[in-house]
Amino acid sequence: MEGRTPMKLVSIISCWVDTLELLPFCIENHLQFCDGIIVMWSASSNHFVKDDRMLRFVATHNYDRVLFHQLEPVRSLKPLVNETRKRNQGIEVAKREGYSHFFTADADEFYHPEDVVKDKTLFEEPAINGIVCRVRVYIGKPTLYCEDSATLVPFIHKLKKEIYCGRIHEYPFAYKNKVAQIDPSRRLNELNGIIMSDTIMNHYSYLRRDISLKVRNSTAKLSNRFATIKQDVSRAKPGYVSELYGRPLQECENHFGIII
Repeated sequence: MEGRTPMKLVSIISCWVDTLELLPFCIENHLQFCDGIIVMWSASSNHFVKDDRMLRFVATHNYDRVLFHQLEPVRSLKPLVNETRKRNQGIEVAKREGYSHFFTADADEFYHPEDVVKDKTLFEEPAINGIVCRVRVYIGKPTLYCEDSATLVPFIHKLKKEIYCGRIHEYPFAYKNKVAQIDPSRRLNELNGIIMSDTIMNHYSYLRRDISLKVRNSTAKLSNRFATIKQDVSRAKPGYVSELYGRPLQECENHFGIII
């Protein structure tokens, strides 16, 4: 629209070594629809397990339009607080870099570019401050997924001066029937003008070379479900009913060319 400042969109990716094999594919995907990427990384997990592979990756990889920022967890803080701190630091970097819109992500989260192009047009309506989308989770292989009916994820939001992430109960869509459906580290303090999009976030949550590395260091406290996750990953095939999600796995093409 004439006279309106063009959108300058940044992806803020939170990353530790458990998603290192997915990070190059994620960067390639997000650069298709973002003006830039900020990778917030740490050598230690939020459970204080240190691994130098992430450090070596950052030292040997140089991408156009990608900034790497290191932020280590604080031992006196809980994992959720450290994860939220990492996302908020990324938001502050995005403000300094002059972006107008942003979304937070992990390195195992992918979007179809055509969906994002469509979502960008939603912001032509001035009253829209942000959008939320549904999740499709992949298990065992990049070609096997099921719908995650219990989870939503905040997607593109306006990068306002005072915006931040936190355990904000009032964020729209955060709860359904008093059950949380949005990660507390990703809820925003923007309470108005938030709408649901038809876009799907493709979450390769259980696609890892070493699934135990993810489970044992997850901010979401997955360790008590390790046996179930391991079973789902080992038995994954079309039609298998996931114990985690209670839904059958469906087969699709490898949309983002992921190889691990």
